[in-house]
Parts: sequence; structure tokens; C-alpha cells
Amino acid sequence: MRLIKIFFALALFSLVTIATCTNDEAMGRVTKVIDGDTIDVQLQDSLLSEDLIRVRLADIDCPETRGPKACEAGKKASAYTKTWLQSAYVFLDLDDRTGKDSFGRWVAVVYLSENNQPGRNFNKMLVDAGHAVIEDFKNNEFDPGGWYTQHE
Repeated sequence: MRLIKIFFALALFSLVTIATCTNDEAMGRVTKVIDGDTIDVQLQDSLLSEDLIRVRLADIDCPETRGPKACEAGKKASAYTKTWLQSAYVFLDLDDRTGKDSFGRWVAVVYLSENNQPGRNFNKMLVDAGHAVIEDFKNNEFDPGGWYTQHE
């Protein structure tokens, strides 16, 4: 009996681990690029009750495009994001811990749609292109060491 309990506990742990590491919790088309690390997505396949969501890319930070900290690097980051994401279809790995940040934006790792499947990790692409830095926000489920090396 004890062995059966251990088996079920391990099976449940495995399912929870798999469920929190999925890169296709939601899918949709990017309708607007707000700045380098924030986009609007019109959802097409999701368990969320919302149709249009604002997404903050998880655990990265781009230079600002507005306000007193606005700079040319922020404009370049936004342009890069627009080039890749405007009107593109994306898959979202949504934050299962808190969901939204303090500004009401869904926190997610964003994957390009390639052959209708999650493809390249856009968060990583922004960092690799020099338009963002990794910032490990501890209030979400993500660990940059995990998503940064995933799907290479």
C-alpha cells in the first residue's frame, strides 16, 4: 500500500511539473506592440475568459520608450519586437503563479508560431539580439535559466 501511495505521489508531481512548463497555454495573433517587452494578443485558443490580453514578456527588461527614461535603445527594442511580432501568431506560456503583474498585464514567455506549433522563444531572441536583459522576477513561475536554454 505504501508503494502505491509513493507511485501516485510521484505521478501527480510529474503531471504538475509538466503542466507548469507548457509553451502553448494560449495562442493568438499580436494586434499591437506597446514597446519592446509588452504586446497585445487577440486570443484564438485559450482557457482564459478574455479575448484580448496585454502581455508582459517574462523575466526580461527592455529600455524605455516613454517617460523620463526613454532612449534610442528603447525605440530599437520596440522596432525589433514590431518586426517579429506585429500581426504574427504566437504561443504563450502564461505565468501560473500570479498570472498578471501589478499593471494587469499577463506575464508570459512568448513563442513564435512555426508550422502552427510553438517555435522560437521570443524572450530569448530579444536578449540575444541585445535589446533586452534578463531580470529574474521572483514573483512569477519562470526561471530564466529554464526558458533561456529551452528549445535550442
